[in-house]
Amino acid sequence: MTHIADSLFDLSGLNALVTGSSRGIGRAIADRFVQHGARVIISSRKEDACAATAAEINARRRVEAAIPIAANVSRREDLEHLYAKSVEGLGQIDIVVCNAAIHPYVGPAMGTSDEAMRKVIDANVMGNHWLIQQALPGMIERGFGRIVLIASIAGHFGSDKFYSYSITKAADMQMGRALAAEHGRNGIRVNTVAPGTILTDMARGMTENKEFMDAEMRRNTVQRLGDPDEIAGVVVMLASPAGAYINGQVINVDGGYTISF
Repeated sequence: MTHIADSLFDLSGLNALVTGSSRGIGRAIADRFVQHGARVIISSRKEDACAATAAEINARRRVEAAIPIAANVSRREDLEHLYAKSVEGLGQIDIVVCNAAIHPYVGPAMGTSDEAMRKVIDANVMGNHWLIQQALPGMIERGFGRIVLIASIAGHFGSDKFYSYSITKAADMQMGRALAAEHGRNGIRVNTVAPGTILTDMARGMTENKEFMDAEMRRNTVQRLGDPDEIAGVVVMLASPAGAYINGQVINVDGGYTISF
C-alpha cells in the first residue's frame, strides 16, 4: 500500500524552479512554495526584478529560501545556464514550474508574421521543452520529480484574436500529457494548469476592455476574475504529496468558464 504523507501539502526539503516568477502568477506560486517549506529559484528576464521579488518573499516569509537567477526562456543557452546555476545554488531541482510566457500579438492568422509566430513558439513552447530536458535526468536518477506547465484555457478554444498564443497553450497541454505518459513510471508527475482570466499585468489590456469583460461574465459562473494565489494553490497541491496520484491532467482554473454555454 502506498504511504501517504501525514502533511499533504508539505514541501519541506524540496527545491523548485519557477520561470516567469518575478510577478503575477509565477510570483504567487514561488511565494506559496516558500510558505509550504520549499526553496525556490526566482527567474525572469530582468535581474533586478528577480532580486527584488526574492528579497520580498524572503522578508515576508522570514526565511532565506528564494534565490534570484535571471534568464530569457526564448534562449536555450540561457536555460542551460539557469538550470546549472540553480543546481549549484540548491543542490538539486525537484519541482519545475514552466510559467513564463508571452502574448505579444492579438489578431487573426492572416496577420501573424513568421517572426511573431516563432517568437511566441520559442518562449511558450520551446523554452518549456528546453528547461524540462535539463531537469529530467536528475529527476529520473532520483526517482522523483514534479513538473507543472502553466497553459491557458485559450488552448481549448478556437479564436480569431489569440491565434498564436492559443496554439502554444494547446501545445503545452499535449507536452504535459506526453511527458506524463513517458515518465510516470520514473516517479515523475507532469500536469498542466490552465488558468482563465487572472488579474495580472498580462491580462490588464483585456480586463480594461468592456466588450471583453461583458463576454467573460456571460460565461464565468462565479462572476469575477481570478487571483494569482488561486492558481498558486492548485500548483502547490500538484507539487505536494496531495497530488501524487495526479498525472497527465489539464486542470482548468477559470471560474467555471469552460463548462458554461
